Amino acid sequence: MTLAVECLSRRPKRSLVALTIATGAAASLFLGSVYADTGLPSLVPQQVSGETARAAHSGPGPLFFARLLPAPATLSDGAWDMPQPGQARWRLLVQSPGAKSLSLELARFSGAPDAHLYLRHPLTDVTQGPYTLDDVNADGTMSTAMVFGDQAIIEVLLPASQRADLVLDIEGVMHGHRDIRKIQENFGESQSCNIDVACPQGDAWRQQIRSVVGLTFRVGTEGAFCTGNLTNNTRQDGAPLVLTAHHCLLRANNAGTVVAYWNFEREACFCGQPRDLTESDNGAQLLSTHELSDHTVILLDDRPSLAVNAFYTGWDATGDPVNEGASIHHPSGDVKKISLFTEPLTKRGIEIDRQNAEVWQVIWRQGTTEQGSSGSGIWNANGRMVGVLFGGRASCSTQEEPDFYGRLEVGWDGGGTPDSQVRAHLDPDSSGTLKLDGFDPKPDPEPEPRRDCPEGSGNNGGGSWWAPALLFGAWWRRRSTCRGASTSA
Repeated sequence: MTLAVECLSRRPKRSLVALTIATGAAASLFLGSVYADTGLPSLVPQQVSGETARAAHSGPGPLFFARLLPAPATLSDGAWDMPQPGQARWRLLVQSPGAKSLSLELARFSGAPDAHLYLRHPLTDVTQGPYTLDDVNADGTMSTAMVFGDQAIIEVLLPASQRADLVLDIEGVMHGHRDIRKIQENFGESQSCNIDVACPQGDAWRQQIRSVVGLTFRVGTEGAFCTGNLTNNTRQDGAPLVLTAHHCLLRANNAGTVVAYWNFEREACFCGQPRDLTESDNGAQLLSTHELSDHTVILLDDRPSLAVNAFYTGWDATGDPVNEGASIHHPSGDVKKISLFTEPLTKRGIEIDRQNAEVWQVIWRQGTTEQGSSGSGIWNANGRMVGVLFGGRASCSTQEEPDFYGRLEVGWDGGGTPDSQVRAHLDPDSSGTLKLDGFDPKPDPEPEPRRDCPEGSGNNGGGSWWAPALLFGAWWRRRSTCRGASTSA
């Protein structure tokens, strides 16, 4: 979410140290105070100070949560073996002490048609992948989804007969300095008045909730996060169109780095762990972007699988009055939240961070938005999206202040060309349709039950009153279990 100019307060951007490659020696894995020997060659960066790692980005735009650490590596830096006859396996350990998450930026992945690449956490069962050559961008590059923690194993499995054909060039590692899941910090870092989508306030918006997606992507050397919305088109053919905000800085040169994360939400109202971010799709192309409406349209490289249970949201580009509705978003990159309004939206023009936009102004009755919410949709009472989040001044302490959503009807024709308008992509056959209901690829989807928290386990906001006790308990268990363990990388 972009902050209004009069509220702006930013710290200067600082640099992270670069990765250095250490090969030929056994590596130790770090998880808190827990170590395990792998015997694998490794990529090992120098330690990054907490202050440097958390330094805020200095400019307007999305939520920046990671920094690219250059780490050029090839197959010669890893280790080969044969886990079973006829199958070759290549592995390399990545360590980046202090990282909250790790993901890969590949300069090239090619040659072996049946190769499957994985990114695995070595001490948990969390795995991203498999990635195949079909997931590679036209320029040969590829970005993976995140593994949480400060170490990961890169693994490639392929037929032994294709080993000589495989080409793998690693550009670097995205070192997360902000925990998107909020588990290593106070879980649920967004502000206290935010409402989990699993709460009763979300019951009228179950379909729209399924359309909301977390987007990570690369902006220069930064890892960025915004909210997006899987959107229906007049062909109702399931084309994976995602609407987000222009100020999120998704452009033609970085759309290929998009990773779309589905179902990042709690299973119960204000309690329970979020789902692992293993339901994801990587790669996209930019279709259009328009500054005055703050709209961007991207097309994901792959349709979300039916198992993801995604919904293609409907929309309303008439500009007709909107009296009540909701917004669904990922504030501070947190699990999905819902905000509700019951006062009519008003139209106005506004300038934020030197960008002018024609917007809907909203005053929240419940909830708020934050950075990371940028690009989230706002829906009318009929469940149709009418805009995407541009910015604002609302917070839990200032809920009487407004937020601003770029108006869909302004972006509909945009600048008059397909690369600046929404209409060309949501109404590709120029039918003249200005309102459309959503599309559900499952004929009769089963509604997900809302599991209530055990009595006394919930809380009223993004965080949790019992988080300090859990953190102390986790620290004590580590202290008791790992006394005498080495702390060197």
